[in-house]
Amino acid sequence: MDSAVGDFATGDVLIDGDRIAEVGASISAPDAVVVDASGHIVLPGFCDPHIHCWEGALGRIIPENIPQSTEDAIGGAPESGRSYMYAAHRLFAPAFRPEDVHAGTLSSLLAALNGGITTVVDNMHNARSSEHSDAAVEALFESGVRGVHAMGRPRAGDWAGTFPADARRLRDKYFPGDDQLCTMRLYAPGFDDLTELLPVREELDLWFSFDSGIEKQDLAALYGNGSFDGREAINHGNFLSPEQRRIVVDHGAHVNVCPRIESQFRYGRIPYSEWAEQGLRPGLSNDNPMTYAIDMFAEMRALHQLQRVDQHRSGTPAASLREILLSATQQGANNCGVGDLAGSLTPGKKADIILIDTVRPHLFPRNNVLASVVQGAGVDSVDAVLVDGRFVKWEGRLLGVDLERALRRIQESHDYLTRAVGWPYASIDFED
Repeated sequence: MDSAVGDFATGDVLIDGDRIAEVGASISAPDAVVVDASGHIVLPGFCDPHIHCWEGALGRIIPENIPQSTEDAIGGAPESGRSYMYAAHRLFAPAFRPEDVHAGTLSSLLAALNGGITTVVDNMHNARSSEHSDAAVEALFESGVRGVHAMGRPRAGDWAGTFPADARRLRDKYFPGDDQLCTMRLYAPGFDDLTELLPVREELDLWFSFDSGIEKQDLAALYGNGSFDGREAINHGNFLSPEQRRIVVDHGAHVNVCPRIESQFRYGRIPYSEWAEQGLRPGLSNDNPMTYAIDMFAEMRALHQLQRVDQHRSGTPAASLREILLSATQQGANNCGVGDLAGSLTPGKKADIILIDTVRPHLFPRNNVLASVVQGAGVDSVDAVLVDGRFVKWEGRLLGVDLERALRRIQESHDYLTRAVGWPYASIDFED
């Protein structure tokens, strides 16, 4: 995914410590430990700038938009047909204990690593107390992912009011240095009053992640007075005007889209082409695990299909397979603020690498690499994963984590939360 390096039908990647030292057709390194990756596609790890990891223990608990009658049965919802906003933020989120945040976050990150996502921005909008924030960060460290903790406030229910002031404590406790596997940033819905956030952002010198509503901000003023400086990642990127998109692009900020979530909750509007036409190719993100399993292959396929539908209906140029893979790798890394460290197999970058097994029946015989990755491969195709030069998955199995203990804690959290809110539908399909 680096045009200066090129692609190789067969080749070598030399890793020295935590970095890629060389990529080439044939590398002489007689003292190296050799990993035989024949029969595999070797590519950079996927980078996801937008997962609400705290929701992981409730994965796929919302199989459809819940009908209004069902919402009434569990207490009523002010947003007709918007089951995620109600279930996640008004019903479940206030019931979360710190241990539930830890379990959910670890669940999401292990799922990400298992599927070849080596960098994740955890958009943590359930920081109900300092203890909740600590639990999320500690799960980030425990997972082994290259992670970014994006600290945000809850959207509903009682909470300790620790955001944004607690960001200073969190930075000093967990993120004191610049050269760490995990870092932090601030997270806010785009419609928030930024009065309190901007001084904290300036003092701590942090990136911003913004969710829906960013089009309500005066972007020209924010960039004009230096409050925004290009270190902004905009989730979804829907509903901005062409003029607002131009401001974002011209100031070097970043955007990610969520093909599966946006096709379910946003009437199919995925502004990928609009951004690309103005010079910024978006990254891809999984968004919320309560609706779909974390799976970058599924996001790429959904985008590919939606792009082709738009092409057939309106003649809009569709993204190529390489461009879609670029969105899942380098463009995602740019959104994560680690574009100079990850996202491509470039000498000098960190060794965040995945191996896709093409001897599996669904990828054999080997023909086209891009078609195999974007249109054929899946989570089960990811045979090995390295983060920072260290194997975290080998021969299809996660390493460095007590998986049995983690799964037990995730199940305990799930059971507690569903009992606490009286959720009776965890394994029942909804029908409109």
